[in-house]
Amino acid sequence: MMMRQAWLALALSLVVAVAHAQPVAPVASLDRTRVGVSETVTLNIEVADDNLGNPDLSPLAADFFVLGTSTNHSLSIVNGKREAHTILGIALRPKHEGQVTVPALSIGGQLTQPLPLSVEATSHSPADAANRPVVLEGKVDPATGYVGQQFDYTLRLYFAVNLADGQLGDPSAEGAEIRRIGSDANFQTERGGRRFNVVERHYAIIPQHAGSLEIKPPGFQGTAVDPTDVNSFFGAGEPVNAVAQPVSVEVQSRPASAPDGAWLPARSLTLSLDGFPADGKARVGQPMTLAMRLDATGLPFEALPALSLPKLDGADVYPDKAVTGSSTNGPWITGRRQQGFAVVPTHAGRLHIPETTLHWWNVTTDKPETAVVPARDIEVAPAIGGAPVTSPGTPAMQPQASPATPVATERAAVTGLPWPAIAAGMAILWLLTVAIWVVSAKHRRRVRAEAPVAAQADPVRPRAAREDFLRSLASGDVITIERALLSWARSIRPEVRILGDLAKALRPGEQRDAISALQRARFGGGALDTSRWREVFDTGFDWAPPAGPADNGGLPPLYPR
Repeated sequence: MMMRQAWLALALSLVVAVAHAQPVAPVASLDRTRVGVSETVTLNIEVADDNLGNPDLSPLAADFFVLGTSTNHSLSIVNGKREAHTILGIALRPKHEGQVTVPALSIGGQLTQPLPLSVEATSHSPADAANRPVVLEGKVDPATGYVGQQFDYTLRLYFAVNLADGQLGDPSAEGAEIRRIGSDANFQTERGGRRFNVVERHYAIIPQHAGSLEIKPPGFQGTAVDPTDVNSFFGAGEPVNAVAQPVSVEVQSRPASAPDGAWLPARSLTLSLDGFPADGKARVGQPMTLAMRLDATGLPFEALPALSLPKLDGADVYPDKAVTGSSTNGPWITGRRQQGFAVVPTHAGRLHIPETTLHWWNVTTDKPETAVVPARDIEVAPAIGGAPVTSPGTPAMQPQASPATPVATERAAVTGLPWPAIAAGMAILWLLTVAIWVVSAKHRRRVRAEAPVAAQADPVRPRAAREDFLRSLASGDVITIERALLSWARSIRPEVRILGDLAKALRPGEQRDAISALQRARFGGGALDTSRWREVFDTGFDWAPPAGPADNGGLPPLYPR
């Protein structure tokens, strides 16, 4: 067994080494996914290396003008390991409108992923807007939606002058939550034959009521300076300002065809459950840690429901503290909620974990959908030291074939391997195994020799153990209370090893309920209420009556009554 574990560790180390040896693929992204035909967009390529080389930009020539490139290097050392990152920025201007794909580029011997880009026709704004030095515009997407759905409000500041300073306000809407999304994007565009610099900002607007939602426009105030005017350097700039036009959206209430439960209007939603044993097997008393995760694009994490497992027949479930957060994917919020569960099997056999479903509303297709986690079955073996459990109708175990046969077959099938080197490695591992076994055996003999002396030198008395337990209740610490309670129980009944043994030895009632609450707090990380525990345990343990003479098979009493 130990030799098999040693070979397994060696194989895993080789797999990890090979995985680390693989170079990390470059990651490409766009600062915007929707642009005008005369606007610029930046393609960012990030690699985990400080030596990019010269990437081939020729595939971009079919649909884009390449305006220039920039490089940003960063270096960090974490735990003595050097990590270098490089971001290459490529300024592009589309040649035509429509759905365009930024092609994959070869960099460092690897290819980036292709990226979709929506190119819109140049906006035909009024002539006076093109002649003004500063213009502020706001638009909302989509034009209609539902309560609780995220709307994207895009604010663009156009300026064709040099700004010495400026203050850009935020939109407001009564009856809606407004959040600023991501960082500002900077690019250039052409309007009415005039070149403008543009600052683009996104806001998430989440209406709380149905009806017409009016979005009050923000404003901009700044100071424009003329580089050719000497007086501009002494605060003699010209004040400029602009105000965006108001916009409104129609907010609908929850549709009647929406399924019951939590109202989740999202652009996309995924639900997953991970952490199952790779071999599909578990053991009684040994916890499995499962993690359920919910990701929804277009919803903040505050709008996501609490996650739970269905009741399991044959296992106790202890939920952990939920982990939540929100991130941004372009202009859209992506809410995340992750819930861990400690699943402790209580019976041998087949543990069935039922299917988990979550209903949500797809605002892109305007239809209800259901996220499903499929059912799983886990084979649970008896606890270590327990008798094997055989279900009814299971055929008797057949004798296994001699292990020499498959080994011989494998040796006959494998050829061309460096057997001398492998044999030498096995010999070294065998010697290390023997040395570890000898040291462990000496340690075990020393512990067995010292254990009786320690037990005799410091016996635990029930009265003192009881007082220690009652004092531990004031601490409120779950681990301290558990240890004190088990120490008190072992001073009376040494065969009690864990809280489960103690619960089985007690009568059904308040003491058993208190132990169940302690187990939930111990595994689930929740709070423990011990306000009545002193009263419950004040008179000692409420032991269950022992089994009758017919059950234990002992001799009759010497002096029968």
